[in-house]
Amino acid sequence: MSLVILITGASAGLGASIGNYLHGKGYTVYGTSRHIQPGALPFHTLQMDVNNNAGVQEAIAAVIEKEGRIDVLVNNAGLSIAGVTEHLSQEDVQQVFDTNVLGVLRTCQAVLPHMRRQGRGLIINVSSIGSETGLPYRGIYSASKAAVDRFTEALRLEVGAWGIQACCLQPGAVHTGINAHRLRSSLPEDSPYRDRFESGYAAIDASIDHGADPGIFGPVIEKIIQARRVKRYYRVGKPIEKLSVILKKYLPERMFENLLRKYYNT
Repeated sequence: MSLVILITGASAGLGASIGNYLHGKGYTVYGTSRHIQPGALPFHTLQMDVNNNAGVQEAIAAVIEKEGRIDVLVNNAGLSIAGVTEHLSQEDVQQVFDTNVLGVLRTCQAVLPHMRRQGRGLIINVSSIGSETGLPYRGIYSASKAAVDRFTEALRLEVGAWGIQACCLQPGAVHTGINAHRLRSSLPEDSPYRDRFESGYAAIDASIDHGADPGIFGPVIEKIIQARRVKRYYRVGKPIEKLSVILKKYLPERMFENLLRKYYNT
């Protein structure tokens, strides 16, 4: 019997790549997004905005009505933001947390009753290696993904008694269209941060432009799905990205921070 997998943020990029791979492997895949179009992708598609609780409930109910169950939820929908902390738009910050944190909560709350009745289920929350460090000009993004990490750790402990597992996938930079959709808080013309921010922002863009191929993540997700016992974290990225987590733990604070300052020109 084919597992039923629901992937949020699946209209393009990482979500679409994962959906295409799993569909090709014979899984029953449903991909959601705010603007996803029927028939645009080889797997089943549903319009769903993770910021809208009623819409989330309706989409989950539609899959349950059609398939009778949801075996795997991949919370991939997310929003990136860059900006100088002093000048961040609070409206942008609220939008990021509403999508990256509350969006994950909404979908989990919608599927958990069904998984609990099934006596099994798997929730994979897509976080970021950037959650492990407060990155300059991306502090809000790092904070939102760190919240997903801690939320997932707690969720594992709460739902395990019902045969439900949960984990975080922490990608490094992935070569997708995220640069074009990232929120960027504006700077006043006379901001003393302008030159440093522009240099740091160029480094952010470059890391995505030279990021990993999203095609590597489908096999990773399948490996997690097939695992008997799911680990808390699956970190996927370039060696230097994964090494940065270890360096933060073992290097003196000033040395590690100086490495970040040099990279982002802060």
